[in-house]
Amino acid sequence: MQKFTIHVKDETKVDALIIFLKELNFVDVVRDKDIRPRLSQKGNMRALFGIWKNRDITIADIRKKAWR
Repeated sequence: MQKFTIHVKDETKVDALIIFLKELNFVDVVRDKDIRPRLSQKGNMRALFGIWKNRDITIADIRKKAWR
């Protein structure tokens, strides 16, 4: 038995591809966990320092907006 990994560029076509492959009697479809590419670990956290500086906002305001 041979194994293949298929990378599908268009997420809307995944189901159609799986249906097609299941129709072939010599193919077993095993779907791994949905692996999403990891975000880059590179970043500049210091660029975020002070983003709320000179803003009139409180944690209570943020909570009110979050629960709408």
